[in-house]
Amino acid sequence: MPLQRRIPKRGFTPRKRKVFQIVNVGDLARVDGTTINAQTLKDAGLIRSIQGMIKVLALGDLSGAYQVEAHKFSGGAVAKIEAAGGSVTTVGPVVRPDPAPESESAPEESENDG
Repeated sequence: MPLQRRIPKRGFTPRKRKVFQIVNVGDLARVDGTTINAQTLKDAGLIRSIQGMIKVLALGDLSGAYQVEAHKFSGGAVAKIEAAGGSVTTVGPVVRPDPAPESESAPEESENDG
């Protein structure tokens, strides 16, 4: 039997897939302070890595006014945070700078082609 038939088929995985770390609104009470960002979420044990992107979802109730910074918010989460007197700030994704493109020097044409 040919090799391509013997190997299990796994489906398609897009290369530019965005993976978010999920934080629920109800879990924000476990964070110390009123300003919540990636570092405070990491210290509270709600996310694994500061490098990853964070999405806040609307599961749970909010007890206080928080200033939340994350990469993405659900509509319900924004409504709950602002109803409690807090504010929402969308942070851009972590972008690694591309290496500077080397200037390509084209060979100069001379007037004397001889």
